[in-house]
Amino acid sequence: MSTRQNSAKELFAMKRIIRVALGELAPDLVLKDCNLVNVYTGKITKTDVSIIDGRTASVQKNHRIPKKTLNCNGLYAVPGLIDGHVHLDSTLLTPTQLAKIILPRGTTTVLIDPMEVANVLGEKGVKALLEDAWGTPLKVYVQISSRVPTAPGLETTGGVLGVKEVLRMLKWENVIALGELDPSKVLSLQDEYLVKVLAAKKARKIRVGHAAGLSGSELNAYASAGLGSDHECTTVQEALERISLGMKVVIREGSSERNLEELIKIITEHGQDPRNLFFCTDDKHPNDIVQEGHIDYNIRKAVKLDVDPIKAIQMATINCAEHFRLDDEIGSITPGRIADVVLVRYLKEFKPEIVIANGELVAKEGKFLKDIPEFKWPRWSTSTLRLKRRLMPGDFKITSKKDVQRVRVIKIIEGQIINKQVHADLMVKGGEVQVDLDNDIIKIACVERHKRTGNVAVAFVNGFNLKDGAIASSVAHDHHNLVAVGTNDVDISVSVNALEKMQGGFVVVKDGKVLEKLPLPIAGLLSPSTSETVIKSLDGLNKGARMLGCKLKAIFMTLSFVSLPTVPELGLTDMGLIDVKEHKIINVKIP
Repeated sequence: MSTRQNSAKELFAMKRIIRVALGELAPDLVLKDCNLVNVYTGKITKTDVSIIDGRTASVQKNHRIPKKTLNCNGLYAVPGLIDGHVHLDSTLLTPTQLAKIILPRGTTTVLIDPMEVANVLGEKGVKALLEDAWGTPLKVYVQISSRVPTAPGLETTGGVLGVKEVLRMLKWENVIALGELDPSKVLSLQDEYLVKVLAAKKARKIRVGHAAGLSGSELNAYASAGLGSDHECTTVQEALERISLGMKVVIREGSSERNLEELIKIITEHGQDPRNLFFCTDDKHPNDIVQEGHIDYNIRKAVKLDVDPIKAIQMATINCAEHFRLDDEIGSITPGRIADVVLVRYLKEFKPEIVIANGELVAKEGKFLKDIPEFKWPRWSTSTLRLKRRLMPGDFKITSKKDVQRVRVIKIIEGQIINKQVHADLMVKGGEVQVDLDNDIIKIACVERHKRTGNVAVAFVNGFNLKDGAIASSVAHDHHNLVAVGTNDVDISVSVNALEKMQGGFVVVKDGKVLEKLPLPIAGLLSPSTSETVIKSLDGLNKGARMLGCKLKAIFMTLSFVSLPTVPELGLTDMGLIDVKEHKIINVKIP
């Protein structure tokens, strides 16, 4: 369609909206007698909402007979909820399947950074992900990935998004920001990343932050480069410091990263303006979405922690929309905006009864109502695990000539993405460093799976509390090589080989046998199955891991992050143990 034809179509649509607002044309749909939550004024008004061509035309009593009327009978009308930062490809579901479970929970818009698929399949993988996503009623805006690979020179990935690719992708439809950029790229003045930041700024697109561990002069330097938000805060003090520098704080409540209870104190105890805050999930598995909710859960939890319901709703809608300069389209129920509406009976309980997206009824009483055609992923996206050879138990040995070897250990923290470096003295038998089950120190391994390099790195981890067996995953941020933790080398090797056989996924292994599994054949990250099938497998995996002794709440989400090389203090890639702050490979063994 030509530019002239596009302009004529847009002009015609605008005239129709104006005519409905003037009462000259009947709306497609009227939400009658709703209690409208105005996120600009913070007030509630009993009124009608008139919708035409997927947009709100007016928010006053309508006297024309519409094509359809929905009698709200006093239900509260709230804008469609927005997830301000999410790796959609970390949910284990295709976008089509994910839309079916988050739209009924009131989330009508997601702002995604597709860096997981990008790290495996590069630009063509991102295109496929977006083709899938844009075939649904869910609105998907893109924070184009700024760092693929995340730790160049310290990890092997399948895809690369350099300056050329990012500059091209910044021009794509619905790209609204440059994706999260970790401090090491900015503070070390790396031209490649600063050029990406400048290009996004010139294009008037927001630059998303990722300022884990920063404070003082380093945080000031990071903010000075134009990084405008941070979803890595874990303490009130961190959040207050970022707000004081003009950054927005994104309160994350995912599967393994639970930051809302602490950060909401910014409002309840420190009296800060909620307009500096908005919500995200970042990474959340489908079983947690179904069991507790999505952004609606964030609202309920905030209200339970004494936040005014309307302020919580603002954090889930207009605050995010305004930050990303999308408020002329989404974030409120006001004339001209896309008609995304969530109807709830009680604001404090916030249980979506009816969800309207793009002016159409998409969900009622928790059930998705639309028929979405399934996107067919290309064959090249389902054969991405390429090991150099079959792994053997001997590949996971750590040797030492000492009787007792001091080692560095990754100590995970329940409910957080960050970890700590601790040291331990481990026994050596037959020249091999032993695990210490009594003190919960077991092995962690990272196996390269993109280019058949044969790289295998082994270290030690504390916090999984396994007493037997091993668990493994092909979801390992951000490089997405294979990661396994286990009590013995035999089960670790079996778990890694099992992942290759099913071309990605999760496994639980004991006594050399696979007890539970979830295949994720799309890029080794996503399942083509329904959410019900994936959740059933996840439940089995969690049960199996707990039988081995693991007590973590989000077992496989924690496993996927433990190797991350950009969040303090330690990470593990296929090239070795990473000192995140110094951005270098260090020895597991301490002399």
